[in-house]
Amino acid sequence: MKKKANPWQNGLLATSALAAVFFSSTLLWQQGHPEWAFLLAFSATWTLISISWSNVDYTEQSGSILARIVDHNFNQVHERLEQLERELKALREKTPGGNRQSN
Repeated sequence: MKKKANPWQNGLLATSALAAVFFSSTLLWQQGHPEWAFLLAFSATWTLISISWSNVDYTEQSGSILARIVDHNFNQVHERLEQLERELKALREKTPGGNRQSN
């Protein structure tokens, strides 16, 4: 059975190719061919965007990774808030007079 390519590997290859195309565009621009430089850069960018937006595996995998990151960060913030609430409660219990501050 053929192993399916990882979408992230495909993305890395595509962006590396885009960097090479932009380098070539820069060289064309410096040689006095700005219309060809623009055409090359525009067509490469358009192709990369259309391919990446049509790649369902890439969008599903990147969406699930983003969701895991957001969940992890939310859990960290929630745990930290609970810890701060416990510390605040402990400080209130230690101070005489509860919530009142003595002057």
